[in-house]
Amino acid sequence: MLKTSDFTPGMLATWAASLALPLAVYFFLPRSETLATPMIAFLAVTLWAIMAWSFNTLNEVAVGLLLPILYVLACGVGQKVAFSPWLSEVGIIVIGGFCLGKIIQATGLGQRIALTCVRLTGGSLAGALAGMTLGAALLAPLVPSVIGKGAIFCAVALSLCAALDFKPKSREATLIVLGTCLAVSSTKLGYLTGGADLVMGMGLVDKVTGGSTSWMEYAKFNCLPAMLYTLMSMGLALCVLRTPGGRADLRPVVQEKYVQLGPVTAEQKRALLLFGLTVLLLATDRWHHVSAGSVLMFITACAFLPGVGLLDGERISTVNFAPLFFIMGSMSIGAVGGDLKVTNWLANLVLPLFGNAGPTLSTFYAYLIGVIADFVLTPLGAVSTLSAPVAELGLRMGMDPHHLYFAFQYGLDNILFPYEYALYLLFFSTGYIRFRDMLLVMALRMALAGPFVAWVALPYWRLVG
Repeated sequence: MLKTSDFTPGMLATWAASLALPLAVYFFLPRSETLATPMIAFLAVTLWAIMAWSFNTLNEVAVGLLLPILYVLACGVGQKVAFSPWLSEVGIIVIGGFCLGKIIQATGLGQRIALTCVRLTGGSLAGALAGMTLGAALLAPLVPSVIGKGAIFCAVALSLCAALDFKPKSREATLIVLGTCLAVSSTKLGYLTGGADLVMGMGLVDKVTGGSTSWMEYAKFNCLPAMLYTLMSMGLALCVLRTPGGRADLRPVVQEKYVQLGPVTAEQKRALLLFGLTVLLLATDRWHHVSAGSVLMFITACAFLPGVGLLDGERISTVNFAPLFFIMGSMSIGAVGGDLKVTNWLANLVLPLFGNAGPTLSTFYAYLIGVIADFVLTPLGAVSTLSAPVAELGLRMGMDPHHLYFAFQYGLDNILFPYEYALYLLFFSTGYIRFRDMLLVMALRMALAGPFVAWVALPYWRLVG
């Protein structure tokens, strides 16, 4: 409960700033034929939401609930426009993903997959990271919650550090924990269901292009580049944080942790079969024409069936669905911005900056937009605000807008400071990562990721497109 003592001068100043700047935009930004009053109201409301997310003046779920209502009241758009994201497939993908994530967590299957992969890839530090990467790649398409996957693998990484007596902030501990974080973050880019931001952004891009991107089509474009990008990220962490640890250091510990799991339970076997069916249905959507969201909801319903018993009333009641309201509220930014033609206006502002840049340089610029956006927005906030303008920009330049959007997503994945991305904040808050080492790895990764997108990923996207 909020107490009177919570109204500190600092908090009041933050609230004042988060309200003053949007009001200044609304009252002082000049109106014109290309920037009408409803568009300015949209910019003011969106700026308030961005500042609320950045300064944490209001819970993100509350912001998500308020956004569509404020757009209706301030911008004059209809409720069908402001609340149109609730009619899209994004919501059911997120709901289904959260439910599958609960199954993975509650049955212990996620930890078993992670430890099994580490066990199969040997006992060295490099082998442990390879195992973490393999496990993250296996779970990436099944759990749209990046934080959910991060929690599973972070627990495994910390248990390895504790068992091996890797001291917090040592190079070994930093390598294991940061490397695991990179594995979870990088592999998610390969699948439409890899993260809620990918689902949201792709929905906004499809709205601009008038098309519909299937799960398999997205994987065709992004699975291979994402895995190469992941290998680059892990190789970089190993090179920068290399240690003299031998092969025998990890193997007994991993084996002991694996034995502690006990035999594979019947529940875990059922979950594994259900997830195998999930991947099969997602990968064959071009033949059966059942959307990814419908597949996930069907699988979720199957989890309740007698004989399956992976979900019940008690277990489903513990799923945290609150982020859904934040995601859907954030998506209203793109829906309302598109209806008011604000995305066109923003694209026209950015277009001159690209000049006569060709496809390669334009893709690199889209990557930079994502990198810069991370400093002031959450990834979901950046996706909801900028995905549609980036796609509009692609159309105006005569490029495939999907390419610019994909590059933009790679930019969002590259950060320098933990506060920029909740996943990295989760791993950094364990106290096992030395910030100086993390900053070096992330800076080098950021410098390499741009050329990777422009010279490796883009040629591949154009080849398969």
